[in-house]
Amino acid sequence: MLICDKCNAKINQESKFCPQCGDPVDHKDIVVNSLENNIANVILTFGYSSSANYEKALSIFKNLPTYSFEGEAKKIVHRVTLPITEIDLIINIYDLIGNWKTSQMLINGKSCTKKDLSFYGIGCFKSRLEAVDKTLYCYGRYDYERNIWGCKKLGMPIYRWGGGWLESGSFDNKGIWHFDKKRIKTDLDIAIKPIELCPVLNKAKIYKALDLIPDTINPKTDENWEYDERFVEVNGEYKKAAKGIKPTINEILYLIPDNEKPKWDFESDDINTFNKTQIKVSTEEKKENKFKIRYIVYAAIILFFIIRAI
Repeated sequence: MLICDKCNAKINQESKFCPQCGDPVDHKDIVVNSLENNIANVILTFGYSSSANYEKALSIFKNLPTYSFEGEAKKIVHRVTLPITEIDLIINIYDLIGNWKTSQMLINGKSCTKKDLSFYGIGCFKSRLEAVDKTLYCYGRYDYERNIWGCKKLGMPIYRWGGGWLESGSFDNKGIWHFDKKRIKTDLDIAIKPIELCPVLNKAKIYKALDLIPDTINPKTDENWEYDERFVEVNGEYKKAAKGIKPTINEILYLIPDNEKPKWDFESDDINTFNKTQIKVSTEEKKENKFKIRYIVYAAIILFFIIRAI
């Protein structure tokens, strides 16, 4: 595939003109190689600049095997192609050349900025590089981010208390839950789109996890699931009613297709939550006690001066 050097539009290999601006296809148009293992290509280019960083950026470019250039003197254009997995190097280069009028960064043929490197899927991937347990990082360490998809950035965790995508479905008259997998897949497709440049995002694994979810679940007989009961108002009275289902949290690993499953520590979660609450309460109590003591002291001083004046 080619990228038009005039308007950055994608050009089919057989085309002789840009479909957007009509510019004839020539050697100036950028060649984007097919993705290897779904890893995005990043093309960085810059022209001559009076910036003090020009020689440093050029030195880095010349060290890379994909370096090429065209033109000469002040019309020269330098170019390198890197896989998105070299995120630290890409950010380093962009920090040098990103503000120049002659610079450009294309990710899979799309013009991008520093924001695309810092947030979304690429930013999450960069944070993952620093994680000690990378499997746990992707599957989520804490209650609010644990998931069966292998990507916490999807924003579709599996809560121990139910809710979220677990409510995509309905009960029949026998109390059996029927998942609406078509709706869940649609939600997954939407969530994947803004983070699809992450090099470790595995769509096949995500959809495999969806396949592993039972089409129907009877919480009365399936020990892996239970009813998600909420209080609802019926004729002016509040009664418990099943709104959906929720997992027996210690048993959900069977829904994960990965051979290397996350090592979740469910018990410590409860302990940590209790400790944090206890610390917060203790701190608030101390502040309240300090206020009470200060109030008593001030009241005593005022009372002393009143009595003395009398």
